[in-house]
Formats: sequence, structure tokens, C-alpha cells
Amino acid sequence: MSRKRTSLDAILQGPPAGPAATPAPPPAAAAPPRRAVRQQTVYLPEPVHDQLRKLAFDERVKMHGLLMEGLDRVFRDRGLPGLAELTATPED
Repeated sequence: MSRKRTSLDAILQGPPAGPAATPAPPPAAAAPPRRAVRQQTVYLPEPVHDQLRKLAFDERVKMHGLLMEGLDRVFRDRGLPGLAELTATPED
């Protein structure tokens, strides 16, 4: 059996008033602020990608975690702050 589709007019008018209307849900607890992140595309040669993928599978970790570990080592080898220092939240 097919149901009758809701018309655009019914949607634009909003919910019906009266006891049949569902009450608004209580406001959700404020989520803690998230750190800003930026997306970066990395182009890997196919053999490098395959090896990284296999390593992540064998160690049961995500490829992203291995890439972040590598960036942390690059920063530290060059005398720069590591990922922990860069992403630490300031204490109040």
C-alpha cells in the first residue's frame, strides 16, 4: 500500500497546533568546543599506499594514525614542537 505524500504547503505551514503536536525536544547539553582541523590531500605512490595500508591492517590501527606519527617524528627531528604540544588544550 502506498502512503499519501506530504504536500509542500503542509511542510511550510509547520506542525499542527493543539494536542496532536509533538513537544520540542529538550535542548541538548552543550558539547565541548572542538579543535579546528584542516583537510589535507596527500598523494602517495601506489606501492607506498599499499605498504601503509598493510601496516595499518597488521597493527590494527588507522592509516591516519600512522601518518600523524610520522609527522610527529618529522617535527621533533627538526627541533619543532610535536603533535602533543601543538594540540594541547590550555589549562584554566
